[in-house]
Amino acid sequence: MTGSERRGLERGAGRRRAGEPSRRHVGARRVLAVCALAAVAVLGMALPASAHAVLTGSDPVGGAALDTAPARVTLTFSESVSVKSDSIRILDTAGARADEGGAHAGAAASQATVALRAGLGRGTYVVSWRVVSADSHPVGGAFAFGVGGPPDAGAAAALPSGGGGSRVVGVALGTARFIAFAGAALLIGATFFVAVLWPAGGRRSAPVRLIAAGWLLSLVGAVGMLLFQGPYTAGSGISGIFRGDPLATTLDGRYGQLLAIRVLALLLAVPLLRRLRDPEMIEPGDDGVRHPSGAGRRGLVELAGLGLTLVVTMAMIGHASAGETVWLATASVTLHTAAMAIWLGGLCVLGLTLLGWSGQGAGDGHGSSTGNDTGDDGVGRDASLEGEPVPPAHAVELAHVLPRWSRTATIAIAVIVLTGAFQTWREIGEFGALFDTTYGRLLLYKLWFVLGALGLGFLARRWVLRHYHPEPGPQVTSIALTGLRRGVLFEVLIGAVVLAVTAILVNTIPGRDSYAPPFARTTVAGPLTVDINVSPTRTGAQTMHVYTYDPQGRPQRLVEASGELSLPSAGVGPLQVPLVEVADGHAVAEGVGVPLPGQWQLRFTLRINDFDQYVTTVFYDVR
Repeated sequence: MTGSERRGLERGAGRRRAGEPSRRHVGARRVLAVCALAAVAVLGMALPASAHAVLTGSDPVGGAALDTAPARVTLTFSESVSVKSDSIRILDTAGARADEGGAHAGAAASQATVALRAGLGRGTYVVSWRVVSADSHPVGGAFAFGVGGPPDAGAAAALPSGGGGSRVVGVALGTARFIAFAGAALLIGATFFVAVLWPAGGRRSAPVRLIAAGWLLSLVGAVGMLLFQGPYTAGSGISGIFRGDPLATTLDGRYGQLLAIRVLALLLAVPLLRRLRDPEMIEPGDDGVRHPSGAGRRGLVELAGLGLTLVVTMAMIGHASAGETVWLATASVTLHTAAMAIWLGGLCVLGLTLLGWSGQGAGDGHGSSTGNDTGDDGVGRDASLEGEPVPPAHAVELAHVLPRWSRTATIAIAVIVLTGAFQTWREIGEFGALFDTTYGRLLLYKLWFVLGALGLGFLARRWVLRHYHPEPGPQVTSIALTGLRRGVLFEVLIGAVVLAVTAILVNTIPGRDSYAPPFARTTVAGPLTVDINVSPTRTGAQTMHVYTYDPQGRPQRLVEASGELSLPSAGVGPLQVPLVEVADGHAVAEGVGVPLPGQWQLRFTLRINDFDQYVTTVFYDVR
């Protein structure tokens, strides 16, 4: 290239910087836009709220036939629950209230109880309940009992289950949760990158803007979660955010108090974050780059404490707070969240600032500049003419930061994988739940995205090792740096999708609790062969299919078919199972209410003519 051609290219580059964004700037904006669109698309598929707590017992039990009305109704759950005054309603067949109101916690944190009105007469009474489980999700249901006789079949099924709510509120809460996740990743990861790996970055505006954006997103997400949690748990519409009672109820509980602590930690972090730009926080080192000074190291300890507070409040709101070994699950999620934030937030700083900085026209951050570089050094300055080595100041900075970041990212990914494996085991429970539950399938989607990000990270580490290990090799060209930067930005895109899927997972019942494989059993009833199928095998409405075959293996037409359900261990039943023959030898019972978990006895009576009828009995487990 001749001197005149070079000067012409340089003038063209100068005009581009002065008049319009560079290709790198436009590319970064596109990546951020795609990240946002991907997150919105995933969150748009957010599922209705699902809960962790399961009703394990009640007094009286569902389906009970009592001689006299009880004084109160008590519900027992698999974990502690939050109870409001209207969490339990008792209704008669006319829809009138039969309880005194004022539901409250029972003798244990896992119980809820309400008193009944005196003098209740004979008839069917429906118990409709809605409480909030320890992992902050609402759960509800309904069952019936009878006074003076068995309850009417289908009385409880006519009522809403109580677990649903406004889809708009659910999506809004999921979006706020995603914003909180993204903000925490950007805030913690960018702060760690600048404070520990790239102290000179604190004196440049682009990394500081990323930290500020992470702080703002974290605050907006926390406030949004506070506002939407009340209507979400109450099952009301979006207008509930404008009333004071839902917010007061949220702040009165553990969920709201943890969010309040998070907001306080964010506010306390402001002066510490501002000090990252203070020249006294860094000092030149013997290797030609800047390192945290004594004051800088003290500030790092304070920031680490607030960052730990942030991730602990995130870990204590969700599935880790319920079930067994809560302390271990909370510690695992805390480590998982911190590692995720350091990895993803660090990628944002790396791809959107460091790899796009030219080192020209601003202080180099290594002691070569005496001014405070606060200019717009953001994404998009061409490091040099394509194919030429990057400027010396930038090369020195890259040689210092990239190997350290590569080691940090490797450790963070190892922590993510190990803690993620533990959480998968804890929340899935059985292998089949990976494929047969919503939680398991979402987890598999997340795993595929994480594997894609790990593949890109492996390629990036090989790039760093090739250019900077054991010592910096031949000077890196802008073309090679651009290739690394594109890979990093694609990792950021995948990370945004992973965060969106995580926001939905937090709102989805774990596979351990939702996995209910169908029950199938072949048995005999006299000369008949009977195939019995029940699905799903969990409390609530179940569908039962009975297939009957004669000795020759042909469908046996039934004159009459009936069934009974009972739970001997709890003294429940028999409950009637209304079978309807839909084809020769095929009878179906839909919406059969099973109120409690346990080993249920299912008894079918099959009549094939005026004289012959046969009985078969099977046992199956309900979760």
